[in-house]
Amino acid sequence: MTRPFFLLLLALPLFPASKYDRLSTQEKLDLIEAEKIPPGTKLDFTEKEMNTFVSEKAKVKVKQGIRDTNLIIEAGGRVTGTALVDLAKMRQAQGADLGWLMSWILEGERPIKVIGKLSSSNGSGRVDLERVEIGGVAIKGRALEMLIRTFVTPLYPQAKIGQSFELGYNMERIELEPRLARVVINTTHRLNAAD
Repeated sequence: MTRPFFLLLLALPLFPASKYDRLSTQEKLDLIEAEKIPPGTKLDFTEKEMNTFVSEKAKVKVKQGIRDTNLIIEAGGRVTGTALVDLAKMRQAQGADLGWLMSWILEGERPIKVIGKLSSSNGSGRVDLERVEIGGVAIKGRALEMLIRTFVTPLYPQAKIGQSFELGYNMERIELEPRLARVVINTTHRLNAAD
């Protein structure tokens, strides 16, 4: 093997797998939403990228009451999310009044851990919660439903937990591997006329 060829082989991992790998998470999402990704393309989002993105979006969307967000992407579609959250501050930042009893119960920063599973195929997805903990205590049943209605639904009214939803934007599926989320664009899509 000649020396230049050997050096080229060593340098190959430094080059991105696709032209989209160099884009920021927001740029990739903007292209997906505009449906400007060619059919059959696979866009990778690293765990590090997603953590940076989620942290920035949480500061804008929630404004206060949440910090130290962290996502761990695992094989088999499982994602574990953790954060330090003050639920009372979150609702107050949204302009909601919890009342004195709920404010008293929910006041104070607590670690939250959410473990869920994403499955997707044929343009549809589903998110199922496996475990939710606040301060190390598992939350289930009606208490969990109330927390979702009170804290998730106002921020993300179209969020569906435990039921199928359309992925949209011509996405075929989202594959989760350890430390990686991959969006697969449907192979039968035609690009927008502006492309």
